[in-house]
Amino acid sequence: MKRILLILILQNFAAGKAYCQTFTVDDLVTLASSPSKNIDRFMNKKGFVLYKRKLDSDTMEASFNAKIRAGKMNIMPERSIDVYLRNDLKYFTLHTSSLNEYLDGQRKLLKSGFFYDDKKDVSKEPSMVFQKENITIQATSGVQDGLPQYTFKLKAKKIPDSVVYADDLLQFDSHEFLVSFFGAQNVKKDMYYFTEKELKNCSVLFSGTRRQAVFVWGDENNLNHLSYILVSNVLPTAGAEKNNPLTGNNEWQFRNGVRAGMAIKDLLKINELDFDIYGNESELAFMVKPGESGKIDFKQTTVMLSCDCDGNKMFNQHVVSALDIAKANIPMHVYDVIIYRSNH
Repeated sequence: MKRILLILILQNFAAGKAYCQTFTVDDLVTLASSPSKNIDRFMNKKGFVLYKRKLDSDTMEASFNAKIRAGKMNIMPERSIDVYLRNDLKYFTLHTSSLNEYLDGQRKLLKSGFFYDDKKDVSKEPSMVFQKENITIQATSGVQDGLPQYTFKLKAKKIPDSVVYADDLLQFDSHEFLVSFFGAQNVKKDMYYFTEKELKNCSVLFSGTRRQAVFVWGDENNLNHLSYILVSNVLPTAGAEKNNPLTGNNEWQFRNGVRAGMAIKDLLKINELDFDIYGNESELAFMVKPGESGKIDFKQTTVMLSCDCDGNKMFNQHVVSALDIAKANIPMHVYDVIIYRSNH
């Protein structure tokens, strides 16, 4: 009889522990790397039950609530987990009412080597971004229905299978995501000369090689939210000043056929229509005027040209016809190319 009673006590204790298990940021990261088919099992093991689920052709949404243990001993914080899955993207959101769990979660992210804006005091900011390779976690504190609410929202992006064209680089929307594909040894933090006197934090891929490219970020403190990518033989960065210039042209090629060093005649062949270039009377001299006429969208792809044509009167105007330049056999070539993310 005593043996049976002991077994029942141990079973109840084990069940109680299952209901009282915590769900940490580490569990969130583990969940993000788990196969989709194992999510339900993982959540049940951690003491959560499915609350609702929605399935579409290419997405899945689900919410899990912590199991509630009946009785007056149930003083655990309120927790829930939201899941959103898509072919190329995963979101896992942890909600908790515990400040201690929230602060402990941030400490764990720092200890695990997540990159963050170190100019901010993590313990005092209502919202912080933590990044590591293809994972971004937004930590947020606030009030909901008069009660404190703390959230860790994890986004895991699918790492691309391959990168062929310069345009393929546009999918990398953060420094850490670049690292996840190309490796930390090939992606360096640098300072970009936005103007002659203004420097911005940037990332440089394959610095000092014929595959170099500069990533300029909308959020330069967190090194994310891509603004544009510059492909050039000579990079306007602080780090590039220490390196010798390239002996050949940058090898990145764009899907539309544009590449560094290309002659203006070849640029005309690709576009299949004439286009304008800003002349010396413009502050944007030697840049192709933005427009969508022809095969190249010069609004999404900014092309800067170089030319050894000092004193040529043809350029003493606001804009010059590319066709006229080609007919005059003026040696003009592609120097810089800037690409932007599509607004669509």
